[in-house]
Amino acid sequence: MSSNPIIDYHVVHALVLSVLAVTAAGTTWGVARWWAILPIVKANSRLR
Repeated sequence: MSSNPIIDYHVVHALVLSVLAVTAAGTTWGVARWWAILPIVKANSRLR
């Protein structure tokens, strides 16, 4: 049983991940800057 009967943890985690994606948190806390300077990423725009 979940400790919160109204909202499942999957919903909370999905909302948190959505907020992180929308706010571009990868540039602050992730590896987005490092990823962007890789030669293979510069050559393939789909990887950005």
